[in-house]
Amino acid sequence: MNQRPLNPITAQHIADYARDGVVCLRQMFDAEWIGRLQQAAREVQADPARFGATGPSHGAMMSVSHLFRKPGVFRDFALNSPAGEIVGRVIQADTVQMFHDHLFVKPPLSPSIMQWHADHLWPFTGTMIPNLWVALSPVNRENGRIEFVAGYHKFCMETGSRFGPAGDGTFRFPDFENERDNPDFAFEFKTWDLEPGDAVLFHVDIPHYSKGNDSDALARAGLAMRMLGDDAYWCPREGLMPVQGLDLLSQEEGAHPAPCPELPVIWTRPADEPRAFAPRESLSA
Repeated sequence: MNQRPLNPITAQHIADYARDGVVCLRQMFDAEWIGRLQQAAREVQADPARFGATGPSHGAMMSVSHLFRKPGVFRDFALNSPAGEIVGRVIQADTVQMFHDHLFVKPPLSPSIMQWHADHLWPFTGTMIPNLWVALSPVNRENGRIEFVAGYHKFCMETGSRFGPAGDGTFRFPDFENERDNPDFAFEFKTWDLEPGDAVLFHVDIPHYSKGNDSDALARAGLAMRMLGDDAYWCPREGLMPVQGLDLLSQEEGAHPAPCPELPVIWTRPADEPRAFAPRESLSA
């Protein structure tokens, strides 16, 4: 099982993510990792509550989170696969912490639609709050690939436009479906077909969507890994996603989360490489 990315993270990957808030990363994980995760996903399907927490989207689609908290394949993958390095190099972080993981399996002919949304309910602010979605099955137009509105995350960050408790309670996305054929729409819709071992990295604030699975034979399976880089800070609010084992409301607003068993460091930039992240103090000096 590979501990380093199978393919290099390039300057183009870094630039695309910085511009669009989303980038496709081809064949980063070897067949042994993917095989172990596929088998583990089948075990979760047989008894979801034994492995993690089911959420509002669980039903016609399997949706189980916080799998890495228990010993087993998902924890091994979070701590020992190249996932943390992949994310850190793309977002230009020096340290990457694990927040939580989330397994999605959309079975054949599942009607489950994930409407346009962003992951605004994470209890963090900042620019380094990424989601690495690792394909465990082929993903295509028929079985429900994920679509993104590239660049819209910058509007959200610049205007403080966040849903629910993290925002002012009034923010709503425009009707993106009506914008698909609008030549004057300022943003581009992006999506990719994926193969097992591919991944898509996207920012917490980027709008994304997936339709139901129209295939009568092919499930769509993926493991989302939510992580924190150096420029991620506590946003303690009632109604935001808790961090299991920590008291959210007692955290210091604007402080970077300290490494702990609930938010472990999974990658650190090697000491012989130049630092990529400039702390806030350096930016204001």
